[in-house]
Amino acid sequence: MTDERIHRAERVLAMHGVYGAEVSVEGHEREIAAVRVPDGAWARMMGDEGAAIAAEVKALGFRYVALDVDVEGQPADATD
Repeated sequence: MTDERIHRAERVLAMHGVYGAEVSVEGHEREIAAVRVPDGAWARMMGDEGAAIAAEVKALGFRYVALDVDVEGQPADATD
């Protein structure tokens, strides 16, 4: 079963110009929106615009919005 909030949250991000973002639902109560954004969008997500985006995503029924910092294809303990 697909959670409709995922598509709606991805649309919110796109409406703010954050294209290519992915959202997944996490937590045992499915209350966390885990957001993965392209490298070029990190600065936007850390400022006032990111706070506004998070508020819109929370309004979709999430208790928390988290930026997922996991880098695809690298082990969790990878360091530079």
